[in-house]
This record gives sequence, structure tokens and C-alpha cells, in this order.
Amino acid sequence: MIGRPIGSGGFFVFQAFLFAASAGHFPPTDAMAADPPFWADPRAMFEDLFGPEDEFDEQVLAEIEVSAREERQIGRRLVEAYLTDLRRQGLAVTSRGREVNYLRQLVARLHPMMEQRRRYPTIDIWFVDSERCDARSFPGGHLVFFRGLLDAADNEAALIGIVGHELSHLDRGHHTRRIRRFKLTERTFSGRGALMPMEEFFATGMVMMRAWMRPFRIEDERQADLDGARWSYQAGYDCREMARLFLRLAQRGDLVDLPLPDFLRSHPPATQRHQAILQEYQRLQAEMPRNQLVIGQQNLRRRTVHPP
Repeated sequence: MIGRPIGSGGFFVFQAFLFAASAGHFPPTDAMAADPPFWADPRAMFEDLFGPEDEFDEQVLAEIEVSAREERQIGRRLVEAYLTDLRRQGLAVTSRGREVNYLRQLVARLHPMMEQRRRYPTIDIWFVDSERCDARSFPGGHLVFFRGLLDAADNEAALIGIVGHELSHLDRGHHTRRIRRFKLTERTFSGRGALMPMEEFFATGMVMMRAWMRPFRIEDERQADLDGARWSYQAGYDCREMARLFLRLAQRGDLVDLPLPDFLRSHPPATQRHQAILQEYQRLQAEMPRNQLVIGQQNLRRRTVHPP
């Protein structure tokens, strides 16, 4: 997902944090004048309540197996429910046609660069005829693109960077991590969890709390941005166009930069994304200099992929 403002559910989580903290961690009166309020540093507050995420968290989640078949079945159900909701809104959704063929060719250009390409031998593409500027990936290899994104991209270099961003979520296992959360919850509070030693039960429970109380991982989006930039550059495109796209979307109001702490953000601010991609471009130029990089404005307009 390239970036949407957080919904009311995120604010509910934030209010729950404040309520929990005030109930169990309110500073004494004589300390209030000397020390800043506990909510002044949301990340520190989060870690004080639930402990910091560490290697143990990753180890616990990594030990939960999610097969490729299981992931694809879950992803199919999720994307079908999402597309059904779009159709109820009166939007046309298709897996065929000129735009889908064009997007499929862009995916094929980047697919060989994925480390997990064997897990995702086929990528399903869906196109939504809507002015909404968005792109989404679903577990198992399902991508959804909106016409508004193609209109806003302005050129093929920017668009293929976003395609790479969505493929990166699959390649990095960002979706399977969420599936593992569900399976950890089921295991902990089912009959199997009751058989755990008490210490392990509570340790696993804290891992689960940290995973669920931090529903959005801004670092995942940063990784996906850099993968999309790097892969598009390796394919011969100017990844700076992807960086410029984020600024254009922010200026248009498609990316609303609300004043939220990182742990409640689903995406970094547009200016940070722009700067990070430009830095990645400089790094890539230093490692493998290229004098001619594709922008492809006419390619996007004609829906014809620039030849490799």
C-alpha cells in the first residue's frame, strides 16, 4: 500500500495506550514538574508498557510456519472480500484488458529480482477504474492497482517503482508476519496454549501484545520503498521519479501527513520517503553508474512497456 491516512481504529488504539498508561504508570505528583509527561515520548511509553520488540519477538513469530499454499488461500479470500466491497461501491474491477496487461509486464520485469520468486511463481493483477490513487498487495501474490495511481505517476519509471514496492511486501514476508500473528494468538489462547509452562505463556503473550498493539510497521514501508527504487534502477529506470511521485501526491493531498508518532503510522511522511529514495539513488549510482536511465512518459500514456 503506497500510503493512506490512518483511520479511526488507529486513534482508538492510541487512546487505549493513554488510558492503560494513566491507569498503571502515572508519575507521582512531585515528579510531574521535573519530568516530562509520560506521553511526550510515545515510543518510550509503548516500550514501557509492553517491552521493546527484539530478536525474541522475531524468533517466536518466525517459528510459526505459513506454507505457500496456506498463504495463497488466505490471500485469495482477503482480496475477493476487498474487491467485492469495491464493486459494492459501484467501481469497475477487472483482471483483463489493456491496463492489466501493461501492469503484468511491469511485474514480469521485476519478478526475477525477488528472493522469494519461487514462492510466488504467479502474481495476480487487478485493476480498479477509480480516481483513487492507491495500490495494494495481498498475501499469496495478489496486487490491486487503481487508475488514479497510473494517472498520478506521470511516467513508467515512477509506476514501476510502486510496482516494486508492492512486490517487496511479498518478498520481505510482511504479509506472512501478520498471518503468523493470527496463528500465535490462536495457539496461545487455545488448548495448546494451556499446555505451555506459565513463564513461556506470559512471554509469548507479551510478544503477541507487542505485535497486535503495533499494527502498522513503518519500517516495512521504508524497506518496500528502497526495494522498489533499487529494483527499478537495476531494470534501467530512473528511481528519482518514484521519489518525485511521493511529493506530488502529498502536494495534491493524496498522502495526508497527520502529526502522529511513528508507532501509529502506517507509512513514513512523504518528504522522508522522497529523501530516502534520493539517497538510495546516490548509493546505486556510486555502486553501478548509469548515464542513461528510462523515464518513459510516453510508455505510460500508451501502456507499452519500454524495451529492456
